[in-house]
Amino acid sequence: MTAKDAAGVAALVRRCYGDGYLHERIYHPELFFADQEAGHHISEVAVAGDGDVVGHWAFVFHGPAVAESGMTITDERYRGHGVASRMEANLHARLEKIGVKWMMGEPVLVHTATQEIVVTRWEKGAITGMRLKSIPHIDLEGFKEQTEHGRISLAVAFGPLATMREHDLWVAPEYAALVALVMEPTDWPRTIRTEPPEDLQLPEATVLSSSFDEQLVRAEIDVETIGADLSSAVAAARDEMQVAGARFIELQIPTNGPAAALAGLLDQGFSFAAFLPEMRGHADLLLLQWLDDPNVDRSAWQLLNPHVESLADAIIAQAELAFERKNA
Repeated sequence: MTAKDAAGVAALVRRCYGDGYLHERIYHPELFFADQEAGHHISEVAVAGDGDVVGHWAFVFHGPAVAESGMTITDERYRGHGVASRMEANLHARLEKIGVKWMMGEPVLVHTATQEIVVTRWEKGAITGMRLKSIPHIDLEGFKEQTEHGRISLAVAFGPLATMREHDLWVAPEYAALVALVMEPTDWPRTIRTEPPEDLQLPEATVLSSSFDEQLVRAEIDVETIGADLSSAVAAARDEMQVAGARFIELQIPTNGPAAALAGLLDQGFSFAAFLPEMRGHADLLLLQWLDDPNVDRSAWQLLNPHVESLADAIIAQAELAFERKNA
């Protein structure tokens, strides 16, 4: 994507989605191109013979080794002709060339196209969870019949561009079955562990940070070190984010040490959201989610296959259980 193309991308988004697209900076060509020049993302475009930009795909960087797929748009006139496939192939080659090892993404749940990309075109890719009601409702032109009522849920996906390291994955027993379900169709080299050694010594204090996004009305709590006070530390951070107005809170737990097996937080209202390998250095991440209301409207969802259906059933059931326990 050149500076000139960035203006064409903004026009493409307006043709396809009107003014309601979630990534607001994409409507401002100078800002969007500056983000690319600063190394925040890389974009690939498809340009027709008349000069119109008719396709766009980007990967946003989460550090030097991880990139997130998104902003995949094809002009309706050019869908079904392999435009997106060519952009994706070009991007994968560019990512590998600059040393990116891991890809992640958030496929939508109201149609199967982006889910299928992960499962069939990402080598060893898989749907690894679902963030339930994680962003506000958006009215998109041409997609009003394919948009959820209320807050929108998104799948979570992961795919390797490099050989995955083999290691143990430590999770609390209440989340182990869901992690196993995620990994069922994969050959990722992980062994799930749920019982830490009896003589495990924990630091006294948990180290974590939190942030709140006013636009999305959602928060993140990022645990760096699991201490003996994990439950109370997470509860305090959760309450602070809830007071700030968060309707969705994501809790990130590193799973590379036995202490993670003690992070059972259903009673705090945190249920399984997703599993993301290799996301923090040598550590995998377990993503947990807190919802202000676990009542999920699935009427507009179109899920790719029975496995994804089973994963959705299990994730929603545990979200409802966590809500009941928190409010018991």
